[in-house]
Amino acid sequence: MTKTVKNVTSSDGLKIYADSNGNAGKTSIVFIHGFRLTGAVFDRIFEDPEFTSKFHLIRYDLRGQGRSGVPENAEGHVSKLYADDFVAVCEAFEIKKPYTVGWSYGCTVLSDVMTHLPPDYLSGSIYLGGPPFLGEDLAKIVTTECLAVLPLLMSTTCTSAEYEDALTRFSEGLYSTPKDVPIETKWLWRGMMSSAPPASYGYALQRKVDPSALFAIGKKGYPLHVIAGADEALLDGVKLVALLKPEFTKLTWHYVEKGGHSVFHQNVQETIDSITKFVDENRWTGVAE
Repeated sequence: MTKTVKNVTSSDGLKIYADSNGNAGKTSIVFIHGFRLTGAVFDRIFEDPEFTSKFHLIRYDLRGQGRSGVPENAEGHVSKLYADDFVAVCEAFEIKKPYTVGWSYGCTVLSDVMTHLPPDYLSGSIYLGGPPFLGEDLAKIVTTECLAVLPLLMSTTCTSAEYEDALTRFSEGLYSTPKDVPIETKWLWRGMMSSAPPASYGYALQRKVDPSALFAIGKKGYPLHVIAGADEALLDGVKLVALLKPEFTKLTWHYVEKGGHSVFHQNVQETIDSITKFVDENRWTGVAE
């Protein structure tokens, strides 16, 4: 894969790491990673020769995580800055009306984008098992295991043993069958989870995300596609779809029978096929349908 790397400057001066497959001129898809991880989790998708030849693929590390800069306080995690980061990445790679693929926490960024950018900025979006919001509403769609472990991952009072146990439980929950995942992958992803100070992850998880603008445009015909593993440990895909149905007139979904939370990693081809079909068949013009 040809990789073009850029350290993009956002509106507040923070540096945002981003890279692309260099396939400029093709339909653009921006990938946004999950909590405590980085864009590197999408390596298997970005290394697929057929998929990469068809699309211009871009990914970036969210602020306060991975290889991007770390804001020093909660003010560095307000919704508009997440939207500004997205714009900065799009402008750096000179892309217009991209599609987005958000995984887990990364899905929340679509709400930021729709709140602060024009309604026709995007062409469509894919959720890889993720929420449109944060906060107490997460209880509507995430599992009891996820609800139990998240507070520990941003706690400043738990013991180091409790923190490491929570990180292990969260890491194992990313896969439907952890024993089948190569240890090199587990080590790589676990390393990503410690790339920023613990406080940074707390700010990211506690920030306010308002999905009302997203839901409003969803009712006008904005296309959203959900890909979720049926063998999930962290989020209930069926509940997610049920929550989104009243908000989107053009909602489609695909359940991967033996897919876990990182369905795109363990079920690469099925995920790629589902993304490709959606992008080929849907393009939002900004006009209500």
